[in-house]
Amino acid sequence: MDFRMEAILPSAPADVWLVMVDIGRIAACIPGCEQIEEQEKLKLYRAVLKQKIGPFKLEVPAEIVVDDYKEPDFVRARAVGKDKFTGTTLTVNLDVKLAPEGASGSKLGVDADLQVAGRLASLGYSIIKKKAEENFAVFEQRLRAELETI
Repeated sequence: MDFRMEAILPSAPADVWLVMVDIGRIAACIPGCEQIEEQEKLKLYRAVLKQKIGPFKLEVPAEIVVDDYKEPDFVRARAVGKDKFTGTTLTVNLDVKLAPEGASGSKLGVDADLQVAGRLASLGYSIIKKKAEENFAVFEQRLRAELETI
C-alpha cells in the first residue's frame, strides 16, 4: 500500500529538522509510538508501536533503520516489526522530504510504502488507509505544537 501525505508547516526546514532528529521529540508526535530507543543516531532505532485498527489491538516492536539522509532536506528509513498476538507483520519504507515554503515555512512530504501481512491484512486497504490518514493528522497537529516551542 502506497501513501502520500503533505503538510505546510510554519517553520523553516532547518527548524523542522531539529525536531525530526531529536528522537524524544519526534516520537512524542507519532501516535502510538512508545519505548523508543536510539541505538545509533541517524542510523538505527527500536520502538514499540501500539495501535487499535478495527477489531485489532496491535503492539508491534519494530526496528527502524535510516538508509539515507541529507540535512535538512530528506530522510529515507525503513521499519519492520511483528505483533506477537495477531501475527501481523508490518514493513514500512518511508521517504520524508522537507522543502522551503513561502518566506519562513516548510512543506513536509511523506511517501510511505506499507506492507501488511497476517490478520490485520484481512481488514483491507480502505480501513488501513483511513487509520494512516488519521494518524498523520494527529502527527501534524503534534508536530505543529512541538515547533511552537522552538
